[in-house]
Amino acid sequence: MKALSLATFVIAAFVVSAMLDRESGLEIWLELRRDLAVSGERVERLVRENDALRSEIATLESEPDAVDRAIREELDLAMPGEVVVRFEPTAARSAAQPKTTGERP
Repeated sequence: MKALSLATFVIAAFVVSAMLDRESGLEIWLELRRDLAVSGERVERLVRENDALRSEIATLESEPDAVDRAIREELDLAMPGEVVVRFEPTAARSAAQPKTTGERP
């Protein structure tokens, strides 16, 4: 029983000294763990983006009018006889409008 508590104390002392010693590698290890987590999140985001692009490719290959529609949307073009209607986002519209104070001139 005494040997177990002594061993626990020794291990705890080594852990504390490693945490306090910048050259022990613990700080570098923790930094690498954070970098790994960030990289994992980036990989997940890129996989989702890649899946969306693959889906878009499949749509462009399978639908005959999809290429024309994509070109018109990307380049803001219209076919003869088409009418293009554009809507501004709500935030941009409200920022463009002057604020009223309730006073009348």
